[in-house]
Amino acid sequence: MPTRRNWTCRGVLLGLLLGALVRDANAAEEYVHARAGLPNCPYKLQPGTWINTVFVGSTATFGQSAGNPGPSYHTEVMRYLRTTFPGSSGGAPVIAGGTGSWWAAFCAARGQAVYGQHLPGAIMFVEVATDDGDATEDQVCIAMEGLVRQLWTTYPSTDLVFLYGLRKDDLEAYKTGRLPPVVQWHERVAEHYGIPSVNMGQFVAQKILAGELTLEAFSKDGVHPTARGQTLYAEAVKPLIAHCKAAFRPEQAPPKRVLPSALSPAPMVKAQCVPYESAKLTGDWRVGQPSPAEPFRHVLVSDQPGATLTFQFKGMGCGIFEVIGPDTGDLELSMDGGDWQPCPNFDAGCFSGARSSSLRLAQGLDPDRWHEVQVRVAAKQPAGSQGRFVRIGCLLVDGEVADPYAGKTPLERLDAIYAAMDPLRYTPPVERWQRIPRAMQRLREGGNLKIVLLGDSIMNQTCHSGFGALLQRLYPKVKIESVASVRGSTGCWWYKEENRVEDYVLKHHPDLLMIGGISQRNDVDSIREVIRQVREKQQPEILLMTPAFGFEGSDFIREWTYDVKPAGNDYRARLLRLASEEGCEFLDMTGPWWQSVKDSGKTYGWFRGDAVHANERGTQILARIMERYFAPDR
Repeated sequence: MPTRRNWTCRGVLLGLLLGALVRDANAAEEYVHARAGLPNCPYKLQPGTWINTVFVGSTATFGQSAGNPGPSYHTEVMRYLRTTFPGSSGGAPVIAGGTGSWWAAFCAARGQAVYGQHLPGAIMFVEVATDDGDATEDQVCIAMEGLVRQLWTTYPSTDLVFLYGLRKDDLEAYKTGRLPPVVQWHERVAEHYGIPSVNMGQFVAQKILAGELTLEAFSKDGVHPTARGQTLYAEAVKPLIAHCKAAFRPEQAPPKRVLPSALSPAPMVKAQCVPYESAKLTGDWRVGQPSPAEPFRHVLVSDQPGATLTFQFKGMGCGIFEVIGPDTGDLELSMDGGDWQPCPNFDAGCFSGARSSSLRLAQGLDPDRWHEVQVRVAAKQPAGSQGRFVRIGCLLVDGEVADPYAGKTPLERLDAIYAAMDPLRYTPPVERWQRIPRAMQRLREGGNLKIVLLGDSIMNQTCHSGFGALLQRLYPKVKIESVASVRGSTGCWWYKEENRVEDYVLKHHPDLLMIGGISQRNDVDSIREVIRQVREKQQPEILLMTPAFGFEGSDFIREWTYDVKPAGNDYRARLLRLASEEGCEFLDMTGPWWQSVKDSGKTYGWFRGDAVHANERGTQILARIMERYFAPDR
């Protein structure tokens, strides 16, 4: 196997940096380095805002102490953030992989949505140095630079913080006034890019060395903090947040980030998360299955000995991001047609329950070659495991993968995606076009048909689902123009105010106006008002659409029935009656959409790109419902 090129990411700042760290050893907060600070997050953490604060870390970040769940420093840090920036809110996803900086490079990489998009965010806290014990300096530097450069290329306003924990073996370095080598390597990257860092481990080590705290009181196993240790970690981070708030100048615009040249010749800027569906599967694999652990919305599952997954890539390394637990099995690996090698996957931590974990399969490969990777379920059940299950969330590739749809037209791409799905079971009502006769005549006889979709991001996805191309194939004489006139998380309760109908509907002069989405707040009266305002000035035909997609606990999912109950009091029933009263046509997306999800045998997450929105498969359901609705009856 080719060897990674040998280099060292030393820069002219190294001596100054380490010298400053040693000289400041007695400073009260010398474990905090604000550097360029957190210049953007105060603008995002304003009253009424909602944005993620992301934690990339290890089992310690989750609050696991010697394998047992417990309090976590990240929850205390979030409480302090909300106290410091009152009125702001948001999620605090913790993404843990367990293989240090190599895995962290994928947490800001392309393709996150295949396992659970967590960016953009106000801040990304990265605490992976404690898992870098087996890594070399070169490996740490190229990985951390890859994380930084990918994050700030795509999301330049997301602030970064490097955090460092404590391992028992680190105490010897702190005792002599030095930083552990791994921390030095991370600090080199932080200094080069102006990234703030908090050495939580140094903060704790000072207390242990001063006799204020015992090692056992901090950690029972020398790695995972106890409840007391987690509290100390949080205390170490708070001064940086306070500094951030004190330095905030709301009258000044946030600075623009400019990336300096890279320290290393080959940072992991091509690291990406690749859908497992792109691999070739042989044997008994089940796609789209529920995941027993976050952050995955769905996983690929097998426990059949010999079941094999094969994929190709061009680059330096690869791995898998998976769920492991009490019933996990081991793997076997073949690279580039070589002999099968054992690939242990079950570890002592599996006894504590399901958790996300990354498994590095190969590194140091020739970056200019295409490589073939084969992974199969090992026949031998690991000692202590309750099974041999493998649950893969996504593939990790430091390099390039082939586009499976290369050379296909947009319509051929749509058909290829749909061909891998279960066909839609939906028979639309025979009388469905009675209130949109002009639009149907235009479709059949030709001319221009302008369709405006009004609503939220779901309507935007519907517009761009490819339904227009599918209709164009059904009705080749017509020229269809689809316009997504939307505002995120918005319904007619907003569009009806301040003459917004002019900007969002009337200026487009639609032939057919579609109103829908998941953000109408069940407010049919506001939809009625928008219809009234439109008809005061123009006479487009109007199609009202029920919701599809959204949060898993949404009312229209929990209370789902295939058919709309005409006399019911739910939103679908009231929208149906509104359509009748206002002379609008009605399209029930909810019934056939959720039936399609249920019929698939896959978890809902298999059709989503995040907590709310559809992925390519999900938008295919939307597009195919629209296609079937407008298709001529056979």
